[in-house]
Amino acid sequence: MSRIPLPWVVISLLVIGLVAFWDKSPTELLGEDIVRSANFPQAYMTDIELREYDADGNLRNILTTDTAEHFQINPNLPGPNDYTMLTQPRMLFSESAAIAPWHLTANEGKIDQNGQLVTLFNDVRVYQQSSEEGLLELLTSELRIKASQQYAETDKAVKMRAQQGHLDTLGMKAYLGEDRIELLSRVRGTYEPQ
Repeated sequence: MSRIPLPWVVISLLVIGLVAFWDKSPTELLGEDIVRSANFPQAYMTDIELREYDADGNLRNILTTDTAEHFQINPNLPGPNDYTMLTQPRMLFSESAAIAPWHLTANEGKIDQNGQLVTLFNDVRVYQQSSEEGLLELLTSELRIKASQQYAETDKAVKMRAQQGHLDTLGMKAYLGEDRIELLSRVRGTYEPQ
């Protein structure tokens, strides 16, 4: 009867164990809970209201949201890829008393690029109510906003409704501070003079 020395048995078991370990994916090795924790927010906030003022102390815009979850990609240090997810965001832009304020609402939103870009999505509604023109309403699925420039844009379909009629378009640029909207392509609509 041949006898295999104990060191060779131990080495063989280690090699088999390493091969089995090497063949597993990180999710199998670490478990789903640890992998999911990479998507866990760094901060969670409720009932938020942020106000931005110009250099003269005049209100430029307000952002309110029911909840916000801030995700920091590197847990040790803030970075340019960090972002914040918003639930039921509402924004108000007010450049001057001469221009009626613009209201923007959505089911969800995202803030990234170090707070320079706000993206609203899922049932986005932009509206302005003035005594002269009545209600002007824009509906789309996604809207990118540069709040400091009071500028918003989308390349998605937009439905625009006003007292005089309605328009459908693909893509839009809105210069909220200038009270100007540029429709980009495939514009169709009806106009009903009053």
